[in-house]
Amino acid sequence: MQYIRKSIANLAKFIINYTPNTWVESIKKHPKLVAVYSNNLHKSGLMYQLQTIEEQKASYLAYIKHQNAQMSAQIKSSGNMVCESMLLVCVEQFNSNELFITLASIKAQHLPFSNVIFWCKNTDEKNLNHFLPKHCDFEFVVTSDLVGDARLNKEKTKASFVVYSGDKLDSYLTFALTTNINLDTHLAYFDTDKLSNEREREYPDFKPDWNPDLQLTAGYINSGLWVKTLADFAYGCGTLSAFNVARYMVFCYLNNLPLTIQHIPLVMLSRSSNLVSFANAKAFLEPLYNKVAEIDNSNDLPTLSLRWHLDYKPLVSIIIPTCNAKELVRACIDSILNKSTYTNYEILLVDNNSDDSESLRYFNQLSEHPKITLLTYNKPFNYSAINNFAAKQANGEVLALVNNDIEVITPDWLTNMVSHVMRDDIGCVGAKLLYSDNRIQHAGVVIGYGGGAGHGHKYFPSDHFGYMNRLIATQNYSAVTAACLLIKVKDFWAVGGLNAKKLAIAFNDVDLCLKVRELGKRNLYCAEAVLYHHESVSRGHEDTPEKVKRFNAELAYLQTTWADVIAADPAYNPNLTLKRENFAIKSFR
Repeated sequence: MQYIRKSIANLAKFIINYTPNTWVESIKKHPKLVAVYSNNLHKSGLMYQLQTIEEQKASYLAYIKHQNAQMSAQIKSSGNMVCESMLLVCVEQFNSNELFITLASIKAQHLPFSNVIFWCKNTDEKNLNHFLPKHCDFEFVVTSDLVGDARLNKEKTKASFVVYSGDKLDSYLTFALTTNINLDTHLAYFDTDKLSNEREREYPDFKPDWNPDLQLTAGYINSGLWVKTLADFAYGCGTLSAFNVARYMVFCYLNNLPLTIQHIPLVMLSRSSNLVSFANAKAFLEPLYNKVAEIDNSNDLPTLSLRWHLDYKPLVSIIIPTCNAKELVRACIDSILNKSTYTNYEILLVDNNSDDSESLRYFNQLSEHPKITLLTYNKPFNYSAINNFAAKQANGEVLALVNNDIEVITPDWLTNMVSHVMRDDIGCVGAKLLYSDNRIQHAGVVIGYGGGAGHGHKYFPSDHFGYMNRLIATQNYSAVTAACLLIKVKDFWAVGGLNAKKLAIAFNDVDLCLKVRELGKRNLYCAEAVLYHHESVSRGHEDTPEKVKRFNAELAYLQTTWADVIAADPAYNPNLTLKRENFAIKSFR
């Protein structure tokens, strides 16, 4: 897939730059050819904010040079050091070519591992014991029984770094382990990249800090895991497979183990570009997931879609503020009433100073519907105050803040969002929102964009998988937009609702989410809930002195109140840019 995308991007760029006008005109006479070309150009990213292949390579090369320079300077000034961690190499299937890659990178370490363990299947143990002595100049143990092998009793009390055969370790890995692991850390992981067929490093996965839901759906930590004691990993990783690391992380989360998990934003491991899709982990992980969620089998994606079990279906109070906008409200409410599979909801339509007779007549008609209540808010527009006003009159256990320009696409949107919001450790739940032209409007809020906050993957095509599959994977973000946001009533009022005094218009949803996060909850982007957000594509700018003054005051409040998150959003990565919303690597040149 990555090769296809590279080829499409390069072809599209060539066509844009070098195609004669006469040839372009001839293409236009063939509708099917135009459709294929347009679709490929669309997916290439050239019409959006995606980097070209050349830009990606250049920016990553600059990063690698920067990282190597940093590590080289540190190791020269560090004096004599010893790496006390062992290395566990999971040999899922014996392949000498893959092993050579890993062995060479073990030998290239600036500090040696204290020991190396090769974990393999019974059928490969004899082959490994014959192969490794010829190619290893370091101590090692081969085992097919990670749990019961008595030779490992002493070793299992030690720290270990877990990788797979075929992984290439950065030469500074042992030094990075020795200097970066905190004393209170139980688990730690690094960023990774891909090895091309020519064994060149490319396409880095600059990961977020510990993100349980991204682990559940995308297995973003899949190798390169440091564990404080090997015994703990052996206990929870399951039988040998391509997904032992991913399973262990899921095991830790679902069993609510009190672990400190550290993310070290350095690329210290290169993985094959031909890894098995995480979707293939379903059978391996399903016994764990079945206790809490159902895995959806209806899609063909490289991620897993989970619908969490509900003990009951709570009443959801859907709050929709509006001023006039009859047709927008009609499209919004009709889609909720006619498409939603979840039926235990009420709609609170809040009229804020409407003066259009047609709209007023329509709103009165809606009030006759058994599921709809018409509320009147006659004060000046204040998004936070309007929603707080309506929330006080809501009957539901869950609030759904919904803009009047939202339109349902996926019928199970509310079912999926409710299944998440009712989890004890989840606070605010947001949806995937599309502009009318099917570009991404919202798929999670990244704190720090432009010095404030912005929407990750904004303007990407709706069928794009996103960076690290983050457009199609339900996961945790520090904030989500209130254009379509669910929150338990008790959590909403535990933080005092929306801030009507300081954040009347902008950033009130970001502030709400960050306040909820301080309750010990995680906010979540639900990739399975897809809706249109029509008007935002053409919404007016802050183009009057009064609006500019108000916006700047609200931005200043956000920057002052949440300076720590703006400086380092745990759902993002410090090696990625904050200048654009495309997950590009920041400049290291």
